[in-house]
Order: sequence, then structure tokens, then C-alpha cells
Amino acid sequence: MKIFKNVGFIVIFFSCLVQYVNVSAEQSIKLKMAHQWPDDKADYVVGAGKKFAEEVAKASNNQILIDIFPAESLVKALNTHTALKNGAVDLAIYPYIYAAGAIPELNLVLLPGLWKTHEDVFRFRNSEAWKELEKKAEAYGFKTLSWIQISGGVASTTKPVKLPSDIAGLKARGAGKMMEFALQKAGASTVSMASSETYNDMQLGLVNAVWTSSGTFGAFRLYEVAKYYVSPEEYSIFYTIEPIAISMKTWNKLSPAQQKIMLDVGKSLEQASFEAAKKDDQRVAKLFSDNGAQVTKMTLAEWGQWQKLFREYSFEKFRKEIPNGSELLTQSIIFHK
Repeated sequence: MKIFKNVGFIVIFFSCLVQYVNVSAEQSIKLKMAHQWPDDKADYVVGAGKKFAEEVAKASNNQILIDIFPAESLVKALNTHTALKNGAVDLAIYPYIYAAGAIPELNLVLLPGLWKTHEDVFRFRNSEAWKELEKKAEAYGFKTLSWIQISGGVASTTKPVKLPSDIAGLKARGAGKMMEFALQKAGASTVSMASSETYNDMQLGLVNAVWTSSGTFGAFRLYEVAKYYVSPEEYSIFYTIEPIAISMKTWNKLSPAQQKIMLDVGKSLEQASFEAAKKDDQRVAKLFSDNGAQVTKMTLAEWGQWQKLFREYSFEKFRKEIPNGSELLTQSIIFHK
């Protein structure tokens, strides 16, 4: 009789163990994160994605595992917002300006002349204007988990581009359509292209000047083909916001506890990403200098002249063409006064 009791106990024990394993397996999830940059250890944006994945795994006791797909290996950069919306991609480190065709209000995140320093941009994440943009993004299909920002400079081949008067007659790649419009008014011919195409086009002389983010200059090695670089180490006429985002389809599948882990980890990394963004400006300026380019820093007086150009043309274009553009812009300007 005792033997049968022991056997019964063993059966019950193993039955419970199997149930526990099955529940644990059901709770474990593996997510895919995409981004457009090469897997460069020196790139802090790439590093922020890896740190996010590591901390989420740790906080969830390895119940949430994230595989990272760099260099557009999972989805093309310009199609990422659609992939997030459809749930084909779970997570992405994504320049929100790429989604401006679907969400016009996101043109605000690349509006030149809106911010002057990294500190301005970092404060903006708490503004009413940003909260409104987040609502638009979530309604479309993706949600912000961790704020990442990058400043932008300009590299050129024929002469340094320090002032608006320097761009007349140049073939230039601007940072977004709002900037391109103002550059055209100042006499430049603008060329639209993906960041990955800028190296070859500058090398071949198809473009004389390129505005893009510090990280992109480093990732795509434009310091090898440019002769001049105006660094945004102190002031920048434009910044780009490219957070860690999650598909709403994926988000809605997570339990409240899992959602909290994702939000808490994302928030915990923001200050480090902010500090790394400033250091990245210095790193990239050194890359240009080490490769023989003439490097200068944008001054406050130069910023003021560029801001005058963009205020006249880019701001007005945003007000006229973007739904609720006037109110969004007013909220953003008031926030930084």
C-alpha cells in the first residue's frame, strides 16, 4: 500500500512539473528588434539597443528575449514603421522622421532651427507637443519605449558650409523635406537619398554637401570622402529623434508585468543615451579630423543665421502643410523659452 502511495505521489509530482514547464514555456517570448546601422561597437545607438535587450532579459529572468537584426537585415529602414504597424517587426530603433509620410506631424522631430543644444532636445521629451506625437504614433501602430536623440552636422567637399550664403550653387542632401525647402530658397539644389547612399554619391561628386546625424556620419564613413565638416558639438541646427519603439500588436500581447519591464528598462537608459549622444559628436568630429578633413564647430552666431533661414521657410511650411502644425510648433517654441 505504501508503494502505491509513493507511486501516486511521484505521478502527481511529475505532472505538476510538466505543467510548470509548459507554463514557463508559454510565458517565455522571443522578440525581434530591427535597425539600419552596422553593428559598430563605437556607435552608442547600436549599444543602447543591446543594453536594452540585456536589461529586459535580466529584469524578466530571461522570459523576454530580444534578437537584434542590424543593417536593415530584417526590414528596410524606410519600411520599418509599416512593419511595426503590421507586427512583422516587434521592436525597432527608428528615426521617427521616416514615418512622417504616414504621420505628417512627425516632421516636427526633424524641423531645423527648433532646438539649439542637446539639453533643449532632451527636455522636449516631457513637452505637450511630444505627448501629442506619441498619441499619433500609438494610434498608427507603434509606441516609444526609450528616448534616443542625435544631433546633426554638415560635411562637404568643395568648401566648408558654415552659413546659409555658403550653399548657393551646391548640390546638397538635406535632413528632411522641411530643411530641403529652405536650402532651395537659399540657392542649393537638393537631392533626396537614403543615408546608406551618401558615401558613394559624395565620392562620385553627385552631391557636394550632406546634412545628417553624427552617428550616420560615423556609421557610413563619410569622413573618408568629405573635406570639410561643421561639427554640432556645441550647437546644432537640427536634431533627430530615433527611439526604441515597439509594435502596438506586440505591446498588446504582453502582460501588464511585461509591459512594465519594457517601460522601466527603457526609461532607465535615457540619461545614459543622452550623455552618450554628446560624446558621440566628439567621436565623429575626431574621425573627420583624423582623416584629414577641416573640422570647425558651429558657433552661436552661425546658428542664429541658419535659424533665421529656417524660421522664415521651414517653420512656415510646417505650419501650412501639417495638420495642427501651427499649434504643435507654438507648443514647442513656448516650451523652450
